[in-house]
Amino acid sequence: MSESFRVTVSPNELNENDMLMEELPPEAALDGPPPDLDHLLQRTLGTVREERRQAVRRRGRITALSSTLVVAGVLAGGVWLGQGMGVGRTAEAVLQGTSPEGAQMAVQVTDTEGGLRLVATVDGVQDGEACWLVVHTKDGRSFTAGSWRAHAGEVTLAGSAMVRAGDVAGVSVVDHDRRPLVTAR
Repeated sequence: MSESFRVTVSPNELNENDMLMEELPPEAALDGPPPDLDHLLQRTLGTVREERRQAVRRRGRITALSSTLVVAGVLAGGVWLGQGMGVGRTAEAVLQGTSPEGAQMAVQVTDTEGGLRLVATVDGVQDGEACWLVVHTKDGRSFTAGSWRAHAGEVTLAGSAMVRAGDVAGVSVVDHDRRPLVTAR
């Protein structure tokens, strides 16, 4: 026994079906995939691979540049610190002197790019005395390299002057009246 079924479609349902078909792109109505699908897929994959390779190269270049800048900064900082700490400088002379009153002084004289650096150790100057460290040159000029107020015991201080180490005739500690308290030659 065969039963037959009858399907009835209303005009509204047909209109809805037509509207759905209009929303689909024309490619959806094709029978099967396009004939050059493999070529299209290979080209797309190749483009993706090339873009990825370029991104990796770009990151590598940025990493290399950053590393180079960090290393250069560390080296520059080391050179700068080394110059500030006296690395690479040579002591030209150590001058010593004693006054008749018993004051003693030893001065390390170092040539630098900008002039002269002094490290003086002074002992035996009267407590509370205002003192100046003065560099005397062979041609008679004088340069003040530092000042301090003396206290009981030994004092070590640093100073500088705009003169070459080879031009130094001596270094003095002078008082407020510019009278020498002790001179090192």
